[in-house]
Amino acid sequence: MIDFKKYEEEAVILNPLKNFEIDAQKVEVRIDPLTGFVSFVRSGRKFWSFIYNTDYDLIDRIVSETRERCVFCSEKVHNSTPKFLENIVPEGRLKRNKAILFPNLFPHKAHSAIIVLSEKHYLRLDEFSPDILFDAFMLADDYLRRIYEKYGVEYAEIGANYLYPSGSSIVHPHIQVMLSKFPYTLIKIYDEKSKMYFDEKGINYFETLAEIEKKINERFVGELGHVRYLCPFAPIKEDEINGIVTGKSNFLEFNEDDWRSISVGISRILKAYHQRGLSAFNFAIYSGPLGKRLPYFSCGFKIVSRSGVQRYPVSDTWFANGLLFEGLVVEAPEDVAQFVKPFFSDINTIYP
Repeated sequence: MIDFKKYEEEAVILNPLKNFEIDAQKVEVRIDPLTGFVSFVRSGRKFWSFIYNTDYDLIDRIVSETRERCVFCSEKVHNSTPKFLENIVPEGRLKRNKAILFPNLFPHKAHSAIIVLSEKHYLRLDEFSPDILFDAFMLADDYLRRIYEKYGVEYAEIGANYLYPSGSSIVHPHIQVMLSKFPYTLIKIYDEKSKMYFDEKGINYFETLAEIEKKINERFVGELGHVRYLCPFAPIKEDEINGIVTGKSNFLEFNEDDWRSISVGISRILKAYHQRGLSAFNFAIYSGPLGKRLPYFSCGFKIVSRSGVQRYPVSDTWFANGLLFEGLVVEAPEDVAQFVKPFFSDINTIYP
């Protein structure tokens, strides 16, 4: 019911790294089964592996240099961050344990909030515990329900950029929550394409994908509650893991168990990234239109690694994926799945 199309190309050169011998390098071209987006999987991870190395001495220096002026640290966050209007959050900000939510000083959408995750100015990737993430997601849930009730906006996203290779301008761990009348382009495409699939076949594409991937067991990583974790057939960026929240088409259908399942999964994935020597990441959690039960749509998330924090940074974004919307990775998703899967081996017996 789902067609995983891939093709193979070959580039042949006289390689100076091999004494100018003939070197034939394989490149796989993969087509995303739902969107039709093209992704290129090339060999050469060993050669490019230096961009994934982390200079922890440099991180220590960056943390030290940015700590004093950080407005998200506990001694400044209450005096240096915005407050909500009283008709949205009468107390000005929302709090849950160590997490705190407040308006984004420079909003990306009509309704934009920041959630500071921890009092610690810096967390290694293996320090993003399920509890830290869960508290943040519960604040996000509270905020988006308030905004939906007040303004009726339909589209909401929760996302994270961590450290400067990911696009973050602040070291302190935080995530963003955004709501608008308008969806991001990929969500619009997901909505349109999955409805076409449902109209033609009478089944939910995302749930069907999760079932097929679990059966194939090449890219499937694990499952917890309603959430299925897998590596996408045609990834957008390195080490990409996707989550599919079965039976839930928008955030208003989530309960605490759903947020806990996502928290545990993301925490496990970040532990795997940390073991690989990584230090930066992005994730996005997306929803269908709030307040609408769509049988053809499933909520989900995407998480990717970014190049490591180094003295001489190398960006992993270039013209093809930055401007032409092409996916490019140097490690096949099947290999990524095999690396991450052990971090989920006990997920049904240890919670969290």
